[in-house]
Amino acid sequence: MRTATGAVLVLLLATGLSGCATQRTHYSAMTAENSAGEERRVLLKWKTARYPAWHWRQDSATPVTVTTQCSRREWKLRDPGMEGTCSEDAIAACGDPRLDAANGGSPVDAGQVCMQLTDAGGSTRVRELGNRVELSVSCSPRQTGVDMGDEVVNVDYPRASSVPYIFRVRTVPTGSLTQRPPELDDRVCDEE
Repeated sequence: MRTATGAVLVLLLATGLSGCATQRTHYSAMTAENSAGEERRVLLKWKTARYPAWHWRQDSATPVTVTTQCSRREWKLRDPGMEGTCSEDAIAACGDPRLDAANGGSPVDAGQVCMQLTDAGGSTRVRELGNRVELSVSCSPRQTGVDMGDEVVNVDYPRASSVPYIFRVRTVPTGSLTQRPPELDDRVCDEE
């Protein structure tokens, strides 16, 4: 009787410690013009982990990654509570004064928000985003290419716009073999 009770206790502890989390990957891709006026695919991607109400862990999310076809620049939009955040009240990413310019063409100030993300409900947390998100872009790259010594690397991203870009989000189980975020095809980059 004791061994059966002990086995059940070990099984319950193992189940509780392993998390019982529902892990999901969220993504969306659309075609938009970059700052150079070229049509490029833009991919948004992030992950969430949701735990049952009885679990000791809290729901969590990764930053939202924004990548643009043919560009090596990768933006990380973070919650106000995440490490490395740059906004007190929005899911956002700040520009780099060495790489980004404000509307007038002058370098952005340190800490200036260049990209901001929300949804129809005005979410300010990544884990709360719905299935239709709005990406606002308010900066432009100072140069679309950066000289890395042996090559010039494209660092362009979606054109700044007063109207947000609308993305329809798809949610799939993390690690699924059949349902995955798309890969950005860079063949078009070599053709130009």
